[in-house]
Amino acid sequence: MFGKNLKKIRSVHGMSQQEFAELFDLKRGTLGAYEEDRSNPKLETVMKIAKHFSIGVEDLLTKELTVNKLLRFNEAITTGEATEQDTAFAGISCITEGKSAEFIANYTNANNISNIKLPLIYLPNVEGNDKIAMVVDDLTMSGGASGFLPKDMVIGQNIDLKDIASTNRELVVAVTDKALLLRKMSYQGDKVVLKANHPGVEPVALDTTEVKGIWRVVHVFRYTMPTGENELEQRLAQLENTIAALRQRPGW
Repeated sequence: MFGKNLKKIRSVHGMSQQEFAELFDLKRGTLGAYEEDRSNPKLETVMKIAKHFSIGVEDLLTKELTVNKLLRFNEAITTGEATEQDTAFAGISCITEGKSAEFIANYTNANNISNIKLPLIYLPNVEGNDKIAMVVDDLTMSGGASGFLPKDMVIGQNIDLKDIASTNRELVVAVTDKALLLRKMSYQGDKVVLKANHPGVEPVALDTTEVKGIWRVVHVFRYTMPTGENELEQRLAQLENTIAALRQRPGW
């Protein structure tokens, strides 16, 4: 079951065997052996993978993981395709984990989300065709009491690019030709700087013409309630990420 789950995790996150193997300091051949059940992993490796993707070790080893579980949808939030019966609440398109690259490619071609196939979320008191939801899938904006962790979700309201200056000092979701970013916006004339909360992540400086779409974050949904324990785990995760980034620099 472990090998089958590894394949599914890679598929959901759009990762090649090489990318996945490098993430956990494995050889591609070793990962292939795990996926084909020709070899058993060390417990340390299993724990690293389980922690990275927020999956229980027992689930990873003994249960067939579903796509929904891997995408970590909150069971209290329903998703689905739009139908005529969906009249209670208007659905909001949601960029889930593994959908970022597809969204970037399609949005930068069409400059709207109407023709992009995304799951919809239905939430009370939150609706509007000018909104988009995004599931956080990294620690870029972690840090502090108001930081974001994987599985959290933000909902942004579309801003006309002519009014991009109105998002100065606001939390935004921005799309460029190459990236989908949840960042704090800083507007400086014909330039924008998108800043992360995580101390190890460099700001992204762009010409305003490079921003293809922007949404001001107006709603936030936390996967878990903030606690002191959450903050400690967050700080440890930040430290691990910072060390990993330093190791990639020349001379480390």
